[in-house]
Amino acid sequence: MTSKKQEILATVNTLPDDTTWDDAIYTLYLHSKLQKSQEDIKNGRVMTVKESKERMRKKYASFDVK
Repeated sequence: MTSKKQEILATVNTLPDDTTWDDAIYTLYLHSKLQKSQEDIKNGRVMTVKESKERMRKKYASFDVK
């Protein structure tokens, strides 16, 4: 198993030499979110599109958006 620091360094090492700080931070942020998503899927923390739409419908029922 690799450490988080090793994962971060491996990700940074894939960036081009002329990368900006913003690009690097965005890439690390995206990598982090994708890893979290994979963990969620692996652990069954998912919902169908239908369930998601219903959740949004309930959450935003007070808005009159068409």
